[in-house]
Amino acid sequence: MRQGERVVLAAGFVVALLLRLFFFRAFAENYDTQSYREVVRVMASGGDPYGGTDRYNYSPVWAGTLAILDVAARASGLPLSTAVGALLLVADLLAALLLFRLGGGGEAGLRAALLFFANPVSVWLSSYHRSFDAIAILLLLLALRLSRADPVRPARVSAALAASLLVKHVAAFHPLLFLRGRRQPGLGLVAVAVPYAVFLASFVPFWRSWRPIRDNVLLYGGLGGLYGTDALLLVPGVPFWVPRLLFAAAVLTAVALLRRAEIEPVRASLVLFLVVLIFLPGIGRQYFVWPIALGALCGGPGYLVYSVIATGSLVSVSGLAPGLPHLPGWYGVWWACVLWLLLELKALGGVARRLA
Repeated sequence: MRQGERVVLAAGFVVALLLRLFFFRAFAENYDTQSYREVVRVMASGGDPYGGTDRYNYSPVWAGTLAILDVAARASGLPLSTAVGALLLVADLLAALLLFRLGGGGEAGLRAALLFFANPVSVWLSSYHRSFDAIAILLLLLALRLSRADPVRPARVSAALAASLLVKHVAAFHPLLFLRGRRQPGLGLVAVAVPYAVFLASFVPFWRSWRPIRDNVLLYGGLGGLYGTDALLLVPGVPFWVPRLLFAAAVLTAVALLRRAEIEPVRASLVLFLVVLIFLPGIGRQYFVWPIALGALCGGPGYLVYSVIATGSLVSVSGLAPGLPHLPGWYGVWWACVLWLLLELKALGGVARRLA
């Protein structure tokens, strides 16, 4: 790598870090951080995060993490949201390091790391919105990195996948991509089943609150409305469960086809995220970050278009630019996902034809 290129990349990381710190300081409380405080309050009073509030939609691990962060924040005289933001900044730094490794190191790895760390969607959602999806994505990246080790240690890959689901089950279908095929390395059935078993077992201490766990965790679908397959509900007589069934069918079909085509796990994981975002019957602005890290690794025009549209949509749905009514809304992201998926399938060449 030339000296000039090193300087440009180093400057890019410095600018990205300064941008993240700017948004970090500009943070204002939102629904999510208020929910974090509510969960901590419920647990401090001896309640559980499911029966004591309807604002908790994850495994108990994040609730425990919030409790630890609250103790650290109080000891430092800082708000809980600041401690959460600091943790997310560290997570994104580690994700950038993993992307550097997954990108093979050198110039390609540095570019992938910078594309992620400087991406405005990642910057916004971690430093400003304080959504913790980035931690689950970090652990998915770790699983992908461990799956490339020589020799592969299935227990470590399985543990990373389990940790990802325990933090937040944004990659709920991704462990299935690691299942060993006839002509490809991967995890055995037991190793793939472990993350799901661990995720479900984490709720056992709170079994008395099984109804809210079912409704607020297992059946949680984000904000319902006119996004993705939820548009089918505009057709008179279409039952509520139809978009949900279509989502499950589309995602499981994608998993089966991706495994059969034996696509490299990183790109298969990216494609699966795009399918999830296209067929998801509900939406939340934090979901926009799901394909960003893997997209930075794979690159391409689809990543660029998605990043621009998703950034505009974040500004729009957050109400920060009322004077710009033509910014893309929720459906802008949906169409960007469709375009990105089509470009990915085209780039895959013969594999795309097998998936069509």
